[in-house]
Amino acid sequence: MTIRIDRRRWWSGRSRAAGLDVLVAAALALDLILESALAAGIPHRFLTAVFGVAVAVPVAVRRRWPAAAVIWSTAACLLQDPFQSQLFNLPSRSVVLVVMLCSYGAGAWLPLRRSVLSFGTAAALLVAAQLISTYVTDVTGGSLSSLATLILILTAAWVVGRFMYARARRAEAFSLLAAQAAAERAERERAAVAQERLTIGRELQDIIAHSVSVMVVQAGGARRLLQAEPDRARESILNVEEIGREALAEMRRLLGLLRKDDDPRALTPQPGLDQLPELLAALRVDGLACELYTDGHPIELTPGIDLVSYRVIEAALERAAASRCRHATATVTYRPNGLELEVRGDRGLPYPDEDLRSVSERVSLYGGRLDTSGEDPATFAVRCQLPLEAALTS
Repeated sequence: MTIRIDRRRWWSGRSRAAGLDVLVAAALALDLILESALAAGIPHRFLTAVFGVAVAVPVAVRRRWPAAAVIWSTAACLLQDPFQSQLFNLPSRSVVLVVMLCSYGAGAWLPLRRSVLSFGTAAALLVAAQLISTYVTDVTGGSLSSLATLILILTAAWVVGRFMYARARRAEAFSLLAAQAAAERAERERAAVAQERLTIGRELQDIIAHSVSVMVVQAGGARRLLQAEPDRARESILNVEEIGREALAEMRRLLGLLRKDDDPRALTPQPGLDQLPELLAALRVDGLACELYTDGHPIELTPGIDLVSYRVIEAALERAAASRCRHATATVTYRPNGLELEVRGDRGLPYPDEDLRSVSERVSLYGGRLDTSGEDPATFAVRCQLPLEAALTS
């Protein structure tokens, strides 16, 4: 089983975030340049502006090279000291914001070992820069307490990044599990449909065998009555013609579905709507209270329509029992040109379309329609409409 990831969408989202980082880096660099030019008490304005740009640039590439970005930004802070640049004496704390963003990137987008190593190196460089500016050069960069505060702030940014890293890994794992579950569910659906097609083939084979047997009996009777009782012989021949048409329609639906099966159960009679009381009684033993209602005058159905009607009600009630429904009703309505089936339950089915996909395909073979949409998500309703006469060209 292969799980495919939409790389175009992934790269699109990554490109948008990288573009935002470029804008942030440009804004921070511009801020540092303006502060270097306008702030009072900054003797080396040009050098301070140059190092301000050098410190801000890593923000633009922190997603692609997070370790290099955090080390580069803090190394630039260290290199400014021999040139007496005064980034840390600017009015705002844009430099601190730059290092915070890079520290967050090292925590959020690197494995633990590389993340700790890069952040530790960056912190050491920043401590060295502060100590040099305080005790070696003449530039006043702040006290040890301000250094400790700065390291604490950067550590907090790194810790938040590690939290986001763990969260992203969990989300990725859940996404992979969801994709795997969806692929496995699709595979089970394909297997269920294939198995159902085999079952349909066996059942239709029995229906056609029954129709042909009746035709043989009717034709034999017509042959014996042809001379003595021609009217009765004609009636038998008409019956043979009607049964032959029905068998032909079933045969055309059978194309591509028939499979030979040596299972002895294939020789047992196929169920129909007459067996619904037995089905409901068996489900009551399993804990599902079932009721059967009939509307309209029952008529004689073709074996195929009778069987598919039974299978629809059976599948819906079995899924209701599996979903722990307590009460369900099945209604069979006879119309002049069709048969309507409805199954309702007091609990919603989790995946009604998937659970009833096999019988939905069976219904479509007879030109019918199966609807699993309900008005109330807390309950379920399965409705099926079947034409009583299917066209021979179907």
